[in-house]
Amino acid sequence: MPARANGRRSPAPRRPHARLLVAGAVALAAVLAAGAWYCSTLPASPQAASCEEFHALGAARDESAPEASSAAGLNAGSASAGCPPAPDGGAPPDPYAGEGYANTEEPGFVSTAARPLSTFSADVDTASYANLRRMVRDGAWPADIPAGAVRTEELLNYFDYRYAPPEGDDLFGISAEMADCPWNPDTKLLVMGFATTPAETAPETGSNLVFLIDVSGSMADADKLPLLQEAFATLVQGLGENDRVSLVTYSGEERVVLEGASGADRQRILSAVGNLRAEGSTNGEAGLRTAYDVAERNFVEGGVNRIVMASDGDLNVGMASEDELHDFVDGRRGHGVYLSVLGFGTGNYQDAKMEVLADHGDGSYHYIDCAEEARRVLGRNLLANFTPLADDVKLQLEFNPAQVKGYRLIGYENRALADEDFLDDAADAGEVGAGHAFTVAYEVVPADSPFEVAVPQLKYGRSDGDVARAGDAVTGAAGAPGDGGEGGLAICTDGSEWLTCSVRYRPAGGDAAQNQARVVGRADHTAEPSTDWRLAAAVAECAMVLRQSPHAGTATFQSARELVDAADGEERAEFARLLDALALRSREPAAASPYADGGRINR
Repeated sequence: MPARANGRRSPAPRRPHARLLVAGAVALAAVLAAGAWYCSTLPASPQAASCEEFHALGAARDESAPEASSAAGLNAGSASAGCPPAPDGGAPPDPYAGEGYANTEEPGFVSTAARPLSTFSADVDTASYANLRRMVRDGAWPADIPAGAVRTEELLNYFDYRYAPPEGDDLFGISAEMADCPWNPDTKLLVMGFATTPAETAPETGSNLVFLIDVSGSMADADKLPLLQEAFATLVQGLGENDRVSLVTYSGEERVVLEGASGADRQRILSAVGNLRAEGSTNGEAGLRTAYDVAERNFVEGGVNRIVMASDGDLNVGMASEDELHDFVDGRRGHGVYLSVLGFGTGNYQDAKMEVLADHGDGSYHYIDCAEEARRVLGRNLLANFTPLADDVKLQLEFNPAQVKGYRLIGYENRALADEDFLDDAADAGEVGAGHAFTVAYEVVPADSPFEVAVPQLKYGRSDGDVARAGDAVTGAAGAPGDGGEGGLAICTDGSEWLTCSVRYRPAGGDAAQNQARVVGRADHTAEPSTDWRLAAAVAECAMVLRQSPHAGTATFQSARELVDAADGEERAEFARLLDALALRSREPAAASPYADGGRINR
């Protein structure tokens, strides 16, 4: 910040231009007064304004950041703006010490010869991106941001992509695009999109929505309960007479404020929400039990039955640990009631607990950092977020060792499944709503790449010799087409196939699992990737740099920024501004991306 002027002045000698100096001082005072008045007209809470307004303010502030940073001696390891130094002159306190995140270790490259299958659960959550945006908007420096707050898959899934819709009886449209990896010259980046058909209208049978709202004392801040109350004005616009709305609150005690009200009775719903006040402790356990009981009493056969929990996650009475929450929700799900979570607030935000509740409650998880995000989640994407389409959605990719030496799944660390879980319909996996889409990215090592992937030396199983035979299979050296090869290693001699992606799911409300599959190969490779692929690559780079990934290669915030077409919609323009701010605060030198010329890679 600029140094404040000294309030005491020595008598100034008379000068010929004294009148001009006085006039200038008066003018300056007028400007400062006008500026103070303007600041007083800004919203009291950043979260109450639109996201765009605060990105504009942040961009203006960041234009002068290099000079201010230089004057203050700041660097990429400094704390967030406004964070004072420690009393002993050491490192400033951690600005997110009061928040809770679970950091999952990032897996490395996997040898296709050792493990050709990659299996994981689908995920449509978006909380991590909105939470990251909140941190950047509030002045966080890259080194401040907890690695556990950056879940790459949620950053990827925040954005809208132009994925192909489903065809025929398929539930998912599956897109694939592969190009040279921007941060590693020896690998490819595969981006796959999974799209569903949006629900044009709500189910005729209606919905049973139970809103479980945290009204404890920690929710009094403007970016918590007041923002939630404002968001309800958007939500009720999407409700109708066939919908049943209940309102359960919890603090030191739980209370049923509204039960089974008609969705058409909007004034009654808004009045009930508007009268809520934050006070007391946080007994989430009692609130959850009551909410499930209310949801089961008002259950709508063939309709949407969902609890929507809104909280900062700071549970301090009853169940408080992630394990306890996991066990409780596991015991209540499976009866047709979904649990989704909306996160609010800063300072004491408990992201890890909120994610556990949504993941094991078969629901989605979103973070509301501003009024615009509330409109996005509870307005534009209301049907997708509340109307289930498929349950236990699992993916399994089988890589062809004749074409792929190794691979690395980017993100989805806490969604990994055992390979045998793919066909086990009792294994829990993610829920996907009508209109949801999700994105999956892999860094792929071609068989002829100089990039080395460690291959375990096995005494009884497959070994380096199997890898060599797989490579020879393209030319027929390992046997005739369709031959299983030696040592039990099945070899695909079709040089055009790189992998096969299979999706397994249960249609919502059904019992029988269904499958879809798509082959990805040479035809999906391009030298001029689309803007969607470039956006996904930029998101992956941003996440790797923030997490200080050992696989980041040449990735920087600046190189990620050069991949984003800021003119391609407001969401992408906002992400470009976020990358600009991060690059500025990390003091990165400008570096040209291999895709900076607009398409073809410069190699």
